[in-house]
Amino acid sequence: MNRRQFMKGLMASTMGGMAALSGNPFSPAIKLANAAPGKTLVVLFQRGGCDGLNTVIPYTESRYYSMRPTIAIAPPSADPASAIDLNGVFGLHPGLAAIAPFFAAGELAVLPTVHYPDASRSHFDSQMYIESAANSRDIEGWLNRYLQTTGGPGDIRAIGFGNELPQSLRGDVTVSSMNDLRSFSLGIPDNDEATLLANLSSVYDELSQDGRTYRQLLNRFGSRLISDVENLRDIDASAYTPGNGAVYPGHSTGQQLRQVAQLIKSGVGLEAATVSIGGWDNHSNQGGGAAGGTQYNAHVRFAESIAAFCTDMGAGMADVVLLTCTEFGRTAEENGSLGTDHGWASSWFAIGGGIRGGIYGAWPGLEEDQLHNGRYLEMSVDYRDVFGDILTQHMAANNLSEVLAGHDYSAVGLFG
Repeated sequence: MNRRQFMKGLMASTMGGMAALSGNPFSPAIKLANAAPGKTLVVLFQRGGCDGLNTVIPYTESRYYSMRPTIAIAPPSADPASAIDLNGVFGLHPGLAAIAPFFAAGELAVLPTVHYPDASRSHFDSQMYIESAANSRDIEGWLNRYLQTTGGPGDIRAIGFGNELPQSLRGDVTVSSMNDLRSFSLGIPDNDEATLLANLSSVYDELSQDGRTYRQLLNRFGSRLISDVENLRDIDASAYTPGNGAVYPGHSTGQQLRQVAQLIKSGVGLEAATVSIGGWDNHSNQGGGAAGGTQYNAHVRFAESIAAFCTDMGAGMADVVLLTCTEFGRTAEENGSLGTDHGWASSWFAIGGGIRGGIYGAWPGLEEDQLHNGRYLEMSVDYRDVFGDILTQHMAANNLSEVLAGHDYSAVGLFG
C-alpha cells in the first residue's frame, strides 16, 4: 500500500472529517447521566429553508390564497394536486402523501410554526444557530453536548451522513462523517487492513502520552478512525434487506436513511444520526401542488425516504425518534419569480419513540398585523423546546442547562 492510497483511505473516513470539528478537543467531558439504553434520535435537516406555508397548508385562510395566487395549494378535494386534509384546518402538500398515513394513525407530530427569536435569514447563520441550539457563533453542536453530558456503552454513539460533519455533531466528542457506509474503509485487503490498524493503534497510543496539541489531535481522530473501521467492518451495506417490505428511494437521502436503519439494527449503540436533504431554496419557479414542480419533487424525496425508514424499522420505531428540521421558512407572499424568499417560521415533523401525533403550536394567522414584520409567518414554537422534549422524554438527558445552553425550556408536549 503506498502513501497516496493510505491518505485516500483516511480522507474517506474519520480523519477526513478533522477540519469539520470545532470546539476545544481537550476540555473534559462531564458525564452526568447514563444515556437511555437503546434509544436513537435521527435528525433529517432540510437545508435551504423549506417553505412551511406550502408544506402544511392553512387552507381555511383566504389570505393564504390572495398572497399566493400562483403557487398556493388548493384546499382538499379529489384533485391530486390539492392538499391532503389533516384536521379540517390544515393540509399536507400532495408531495407528502407518503407520510400522511402516519398522521392518520396518530404517529406523526406536525409543527407548522417552529423558529427562534431574533432569527437570521442567512442560510449559514441560521443553520449554525439551530444546530448549536444557541444564537451565537463558535459553540459546540447540541447533539455533541448531549454526548458529552451522557455516558453510553455503544461502540458508535453518533454518526453524520454527508460531505462534512454537521454543526450539531461538532465538539469535544469525536464523531465520524461519511456519505456511504460502503466507502468507509481503507480500501485494502482485510488482512492488510488489520495489520495496518494494529500498527497505527500503537502509534496513536504513543501520541496520547505527548502533551503537544497536534499529537493529541492525531491521537483523538486516529483512535476514532480505528474504532469505527473495526466496528463497521462486518456491516455489509450492500447486502442489507430492509424489513417489512420497505423500499427506499435510490437517491442519497433515501440510501443514507437505509444505512441509518441498518446501523440501528446492527447493535453498535447508535444514539444520534444526522442526514441532510437539499432542494428547498425556491426563489423562483417553486411550483404548487401539481406533480413535477420543484418543491413537489423535493417533498416526494423527503416523504418517501421517511416512510421507507419508518416501515423498515417497524416495531423498532418505539426506540427511535425521527425529527425533521429546516433553518427558516419563506415569505408569506410569493415573489415576482413565482417563488418565495427567505422568511421566518417553518414546518417541522417528528415521528416514533412515543411521539403523540397531532398539530402543535398556536396558529398566529396570516393577516398583515399577524405576520412577523408584515411579511413572514410568525413563530409560536421555539425549536429548542422541541429539542428539550426529545432530550428529556426520549434520550434521558437530565441536564438541559448544559445541552440547551441559556434557554429556559418549556415543554411542547410531543410525548403522550
